[in-house]
Amino acid sequence: MKEELLHFIWQSKMLLQQTLITTSGEPISIVQLGAYNRNAGPDFFNAKIKIGNTLWVGNVEMHVLSSEWNRHKHETDKAYNNVILHVVFHHDREVKNEQQQTLPVLELRSVIPTTLLSRYQQLQQYAHKHIACEKILIHPNTPTLNNWLQRLLVERIEQKCDYIHQLLTETNNHWEQCFYLITARYFGMKTNSQPFEQLARLLPLSVLAKHKNNLNAVVALVVGVAGLFSKMDAEIQQLESLYTHLKTKYNLQQLDVGIWKFARTRPANFPTERVLQFAALVYQSSHLFSKIVACNQYQQLQQLYTITVKLNSKKITIGKSSIDLLLINSVLPFVFIYGKLQHKEEYMEKALTWYEQLKPENNSIIKQFSQLGFEIKSAADAQAFIQLKNEYCTSLKCLHCAIGFQSLLHA
Repeated sequence: MKEELLHFIWQSKMLLQQTLITTSGEPISIVQLGAYNRNAGPDFFNAKIKIGNTLWVGNVEMHVLSSEWNRHKHETDKAYNNVILHVVFHHDREVKNEQQQTLPVLELRSVIPTTLLSRYQQLQQYAHKHIACEKILIHPNTPTLNNWLQRLLVERIEQKCDYIHQLLTETNNHWEQCFYLITARYFGMKTNSQPFEQLARLLPLSVLAKHKNNLNAVVALVVGVAGLFSKMDAEIQQLESLYTHLKTKYNLQQLDVGIWKFARTRPANFPTERVLQFAALVYQSSHLFSKIVACNQYQQLQQLYTITVKLNSKKITIGKSSIDLLLINSVLPFVFIYGKLQHKEEYMEKALTWYEQLKPENNSIIKQFSQLGFEIKSAADAQAFIQLKNEYCTSLKCLHCAIGFQSLLHA
C-alpha cells in the first residue's frame, strides 16, 4: 500500500457516492474534493466537507497509517492546523494538530473496493514487466485516449525545452546556430550524439557559410574537424590537404578519432557515413531553419531533407528512414518550441500536424503497445507511447496515467 493510491482514490471521486463516517461515528459528506498539492504541506487544499451537521472548509491530509502524522511531525507544524479531515488506510492511533485539536479521521480500508486493491497489487507484482498493467488492461474510450496521447506528445517535446533554452543562451538567441547544434546532435543518433554535437561546436556555422557553394570545402571541413579522414575511402582522403589549409586559416581544432563509436552500429549508421550526410545537408541547405519555419506543407519540409549530392564519383544521400527520425526527434520539437518561446501558436500547431502526417517509427516499445491492441497510426501516436513507457510505465506511475486510471477503476 502506498499513499499515492489514497490520492488516486480521492481524486477519482469514487467516494462521493458512498456512505462515509468518521472513526468516531459522525457522517461525512464530501462537497468539494479540493485542489491536489504536489508540494510541501497538506495533500489537498480548500476542500469542503460536511462532518456531522457542520460544513468545514480547509485542507485534507492523507497517510497509510494515522500514526504517520506524528512520524512526519505534523503535530508541531502550523501548516497543518487547517486540516479538517485525516484520510488514512488504517487508523492505528488518534492524532492532534499543533493547537491540540483531535483530527476527525476517515478510514478507507473497509471502503475501498477489494477489486481495486487486487488490481493495484497486480500492478506492483508486475512492476518488472515491460507494461505493468498488461494483465488488467482496460482501454479508455477514444476521446480520453486521444487527449492523453496528445498530452504525452507535448510532454515529450517539452522535455527538450530546457536544453534548447541552454543552447539559445550560449548562442545569444541565434536560432540558426542553435538549430545547427541540435541537428548535429541528432545526426549522431544515441550512439554518437555527443561527438556530433562536439563537432558542431568546433565547426561554427559561420565558417561553413563562407563555403556554402563549395561542396569539397564543406566535406573537408566536416570530415577534418570530426577527425575521421583516416577512416574514409581514398576518394574522400584526397580532400585532407584542403582541410589542412582551411584548418590553419580558421584556427580550427579537431576531434580525436577514438571518440567515435562504430561497435554495435549498422554500417549505414557508421560515423563515416553520417558525417558525409551531415556535410551534404549543410551544403545544400543554408539558412535551413528559416526555410523550415516558412514551410506550410509537410511535403515541403520533407523535400528540404531529401538530399542527393555527388562528390566526384561518390553519391551522398540521406535515406527516408533517417530523414523521418531527424524530423521526429529534432526538427518538429524545435519548431514547436520555437512557436512556444516566440508566442506563435501557429508554429506549435504546425509541428503537431506534421507529427500526425509522419509514419510511426518501428521499435520495441511500439511493438509492445501494438500487441496490447493499441492502434499506432502516426509519429504523434508513437512519440506519445514512447513517453508513456519511459516516464510512466518504467517508474510505475500508473495512478497518473489515463490508461492505468481506467484499468484500476474497472473490475
